[in-house]
Amino acid sequence: MARKPKTALLEAAPAKGSSSPQRVAKGRGAPQILAAAADAPAGHSAAPSAQVVDLPAPRNLRAFELLAAQPISLVGMTPAERDAVVVTAVADDAGREHVVSRFGDRVWDLASEVEAKNRKRADLKIVWPDDVPKALIDDVKAALYCALRRGPHGRKWSSSSVVGAAQKGLRTLRHLTQLRLSNFSQVQALHLADHITDLRRRLNTRSISGRLQIVDLIWSFHMDVLHPLPEHPWAGIAIWDACRGNEDDGSPAGRTGKTPVIPRSVQRTLFAYCEARLDEADVLFRSRDAGEITGYSKQLTAIRDAVLYLLQITSGMRNSESTGVTNDCWRTEVRNGVTYHWVRTREIKTTGGTKVDFLVPPEAVRALEVLQGYAQPLQARLADEARWLESLLATGPDKSGQLGNGMSVAKAVQRLNHVRFIGGYLVLGVSVGASDHLGKGSRVEVLSGTACWIQMKQLAKAAGTDWGLGNHQCRRTFAYNVANSRLGRMGLVFLKWQLKHASMSWTQLYAANPYQDHALYGEFEEEMFEARLDLLEGWASSDAPLSGGAGKKIMQTRARAARDLEQLLRQTAEAVELRSTGHAWCISGTRGCHGQGVYDPTMCGGCSQAIIDKDQAPAWQMIHLDNLRLAAITDCGPAVTDKARRAVERSTQVLQDLGVTVPTDEQGQAYSAALDSA
Repeated sequence: MARKPKTALLEAAPAKGSSSPQRVAKGRGAPQILAAAADAPAGHSAAPSAQVVDLPAPRNLRAFELLAAQPISLVGMTPAERDAVVVTAVADDAGREHVVSRFGDRVWDLASEVEAKNRKRADLKIVWPDDVPKALIDDVKAALYCALRRGPHGRKWSSSSVVGAAQKGLRTLRHLTQLRLSNFSQVQALHLADHITDLRRRLNTRSISGRLQIVDLIWSFHMDVLHPLPEHPWAGIAIWDACRGNEDDGSPAGRTGKTPVIPRSVQRTLFAYCEARLDEADVLFRSRDAGEITGYSKQLTAIRDAVLYLLQITSGMRNSESTGVTNDCWRTEVRNGVTYHWVRTREIKTTGGTKVDFLVPPEAVRALEVLQGYAQPLQARLADEARWLESLLATGPDKSGQLGNGMSVAKAVQRLNHVRFIGGYLVLGVSVGASDHLGKGSRVEVLSGTACWIQMKQLAKAAGTDWGLGNHQCRRTFAYNVANSRLGRMGLVFLKWQLKHASMSWTQLYAANPYQDHALYGEFEEEMFEARLDLLEGWASSDAPLSGGAGKKIMQTRARAARDLEQLLRQTAEAVELRSTGHAWCISGTRGCHGQGVYDPTMCGGCSQAIIDKDQAPAWQMIHLDNLRLAAITDCGPAVTDKARRAVERSTQVLQDLGVTVPTDEQGQAYSAALDSA
């Protein structure tokens, strides 16, 4: 039997209440965003378009001149000269530059260098420990500084990567300390090999390589450190291979993503919950504005979380992009009679902040309008904090060099730049641990990735499901959904409705808007490959019945055992383009019937380019009933009679090939009578 497809995503949400255009405009259609094509409404009225197309200019001022004056290499510098090197700095409105962190500081604060705002400020600091020998710390600092300035292979590391490598690598430094190794010149490859063997008992490959990345940097920048490694740390191979990262690649598809696709049942539950939160937003906003509830109440944050989930699941945005949406960042346009709804945000991971547009359904635009209503009081608090910081800086520091709130000038400028930058963001919350002008031990921040992960878990629990919902699951599910819809398992019509496009041609989508996230299309392609491979594996099974010209050829090839079936399937999946008509799989490319088989199913029954598997048997049973009904018509001339006879013969042959029951003439008559009476 053919292998079953992965968990399908598209299933109609249970209908409740009216689905009038007015209800859709108020967000009623949100649960049906991922509904099956058969349950999709015939058309949607376009959501209100926004006038603002571009994003506000960033105010994150940087100390370009000061940072540009710093060395990119530490070769030949004395320890005192190294300690004075500036790692991070900021600039104020007047262009004055202020040092935030120097090489010799115990704490490196890299927050001003990080573009993604969904990061906790505390997570962007490196606190160098006191329980590790200074020689180890100084060389790690040197390697990370060089990675930040020029990169190990000519490509600079991002500040986030530097912070991540340092924080993960501290465990490795403490391990070396326990081995009584005081500097890297004492570290042998055997020490590291033994450590990897020990770590593999409890950690995966990615975690192990993350911890050891600093050692790899020490080797890469051996000229810049004071105590270089005496030999290659991984015995001449790459760090990933040393951590045995390629040992788990024996699956039929090789290395595949481990992020799960959200099941259909969970989707229904989550969409119903999110819809309810959107429906009550207006009432809660009025209560908030009247002072009956606070702007940070759980009822309001539940609305924010619902919108965040809907935005991620309907657009494929990463969390850093979805938390980066700003006031009026959406728009609606019509091109060649097709209505497009776009959301513009910044793509951080691969481009470092380039503006990109995501194609979304109109319900996502409605959700963003609700989110903007939620964010207004928080944005006002940010504006008040900015004015407060401006007044403190205007007053100037006291004799100890501190401002009235206890901040240094550099820290105040850094915070002011950040507050101005996020002043128009929508996914906001209140964090504790630091105070703003209200002095209550809290201040407004963009929701961090970790906080979003926690809120997604709470959202799933509040919705009544025990599914471990995560941010990236939404992107993976969206890519899986698009890939499988294009392949036809869930209906090509769905994509035209959900994406408001005439086809799923990548070229056509790029042409519609050049500012798109190319990485997301790459994930589409990966999911499409996995879906094709999944189908081919099922067809290669010796007991899977197939019909259609190409299907019978596949069955013939099973008689000859392949030397490497896995490699054959992978190569075939890469080369073959599969399209679904709903009742057959077509491999014809631009040859064959040119799509006529979509409207005349019997053409696929004998087509040399068609593959029909058992999952499509129910469709062919219905086709056969329609053919029997057509054959019962006797007053339309010999041409119609002959066509009906051939149609019955083809559908009969297909059902016999698949080994399923062929509907009888009596069942055909009952079917025809039921249609006539309907």
